[in-house]
Amino acid sequence: MKEYDLIIVGAGISGMNAALKALESGIEKVLILEREENYGGILNQCIHCGFSLNGEMITGPEVVENIKEQLDKYNYEMKLKSTVLDVAKNKKVTYINEQDGISIVKTKALIIATGCRERYTGSVLIPTSKFTGVFTIGNAHRIITIDGILPGKNPVIIANSKWALILARRVELEGGNVKALIVNPDSGYKISDEDRQIIEGFDINLLENSKLIEVAGRKRVDSVKVIDLKTFEEKEFECDSLFLSVGYYPEIGMLEKLDIEMDKINKSLKVNNYRTSIEWIFACGNVIYGARCVEVKEIEGKLAGTEAHKYLESLKKA
Repeated sequence: MKEYDLIIVGAGISGMNAALKALESGIEKVLILEREENYGGILNQCIHCGFSLNGEMITGPEVVENIKEQLDKYNYEMKLKSTVLDVAKNKKVTYINEQDGISIVKTKALIIATGCRERYTGSVLIPTSKFTGVFTIGNAHRIITIDGILPGKNPVIIANSKWALILARRVELEGGNVKALIVNPDSGYKISDEDRQIIEGFDINLLENSKLIEVAGRKRVDSVKVIDLKTFEEKEFECDSLFLSVGYYPEIGMLEKLDIEMDKINKSLKVNNYRTSIEWIFACGNVIYGARCVEVKEIEGKLAGTEAHKYLESLKKA
């Protein structure tokens, strides 16, 4: 059985940063396991120049490649398209991929950097599953940025974070026409002046005090009905797609057999200085923010790498 000093689950920006700091600190045997076929995670979808590097504003993919270049100065392993199935109390990690099949490896320390996945929460209390042309915000982002396809040229977008605004702008830039951008009042999201700049100049029909009440169509959605919550006026918008903001939940299914403490409010791992309740397991990135991940701007994972290094050093002294 192959053994590692540190295994990191997730090769998004937080996982990559954690790996980089661990390697810089002198940890030698490092393995990164990533379920997707690309490293970098959600930052690959952030093609706007919203990230600072050495005083220059760059895109998300440029940030990812910068960190990958730094990682490649060291000896480490990264396995893509590799899903972690289980983490056991004896520090054995089971994963599966096309090349290795089902494999079990052992580690001294583990960093969970799996991020969050979208999950329908019932925030839109109308039936949408019977129509095609309905996408989550994250899926629509991915289809446009990674696959290069517009899932809808004339969408209505339901917003509960700035990611919906970024998507609206992207649709317009790709030649689409956002029929309405509806800020969901039930989500508690209010557009800040900073967020408002995202769509400034695009002449997008922004409805800040409205709610989606009806979706119509035969097979594919072709119109929606919206009510103004102040005047109670109803308006109908023709569209060819509907992009929904949904909830975010941490990807921690591989830990279900462990007695690990959870943050019940955010439905995420409970951490203290990136340390979980199990001394050899650490966490960083969106997986520790859970439902709050859309509000958090932190993309670093280096502190988790530092804490893992401290733990491994303590094993040498024991």
